[in-house]
Amino acid sequence: MSNQLVLPEDAVETSAGRLAWLRDRLASLPPQWVAGLPLGLDENGVYGRYFKCELRSVFTAQHLGTAELVHAELQATGPDGEPFPAHRLFSLAAGADGLLKLDRLCRLIHTLNHFVVHGRPAPLVLSVHPRLFEYVKAAHGRTFSRMLTHFELQSAGIVLSLPRELPQSVLDNYLAAGFTVHLASAELNAPVGN
Repeated sequence: MSNQLVLPEDAVETSAGRLAWLRDRLASLPPQWVAGLPLGLDENGVYGRYFKCELRSVFTAQHLGTAELVHAELQATGPDGEPFPAHRLFSLAAGADGLLKLDRLCRLIHTLNHFVVHGRPAPLVLSVHPRLFEYVKAAHGRTFSRMLTHFELQSAGIVLSLPRELPQSVLDNYLAAGFTVHLASAELNAPVGN
């Protein structure tokens, strides 16, 4: 379950080559996927903005059974430069459109930082915000899978951490989109940022 980025032949397989390629792909990202939520790239990696907060990735080790995987978490910084609690940021997301775009934006930032910026081949564990399921009723994972395809990444390298109480049809949708699914314990499903 790896997600090796295959760069175009003219790109040098270096950090600089990956970042130049990523900059071009970010510029051509279809706007409806993250409309109004800007993405940027600097020396620290991919970042986003939401309600004047800067969104970045923090990676930690997570043990799932006998495997040690990488788990991504949201690090938000307020306009004053101070940490902003991720759960508060998600509470600001009004309605389906705001929550969907913020959740996907966070997952995309983490995925790009893990696989492209840092060039890590190991599977990545991403949380899906629990409120997402109030709004998305079918085709779970389809839009995020298309976003990954835009960056020539595969969903097979992503382990989605989902609430245990989801119906089997939701899990089947994610599995059909190529994701691996992990049913998280209750403490992992507390209101957290992705």
